[in-house]
Amino acid sequence: VGTLGIIFFAIFFREPPKVPSKGKK
Repeated sequence: VGTLGIIFFAIFFREPPKVPSKGKK
């Protein structure tokens, strides 16, 4: 897990998931 993971995590939490996740809803 690197910076990319942190950024992705932050964006995923900041903005609502527009695309259906394969793991969680």
